[in-house]
Amino acid sequence: EMAYMEIYNEEIRDLLSKNPKSDELRMQENRDGTVGMINLTKKAVKSPSEVGDLMELANKKRVVASTHMNAVSSRSHAVC
Repeated sequence: EMAYMEIYNEEIRDLLSKNPKSDELRMQENRDGTVGMINLTKKAVKSPSEVGDLMELANKKRVVASTHMNAVSSRSHAVC
């Protein structure tokens, strides 16, 4: 199973969702002190190539902008 999200400008985006900016996506601290995501899209995967395909698709939804050093710098942090 795989999920992929990014954090950009203090906003969490679900990169495997058809609507990455969904208001239903939330962080939650669990009773044991761990942090989990509510309503984060999860996809079943059976091989490394399926993971790669999903990452490629999700990367197209990431926020990018130019900087002085890089024309297509990612402006977010991604977690897969």
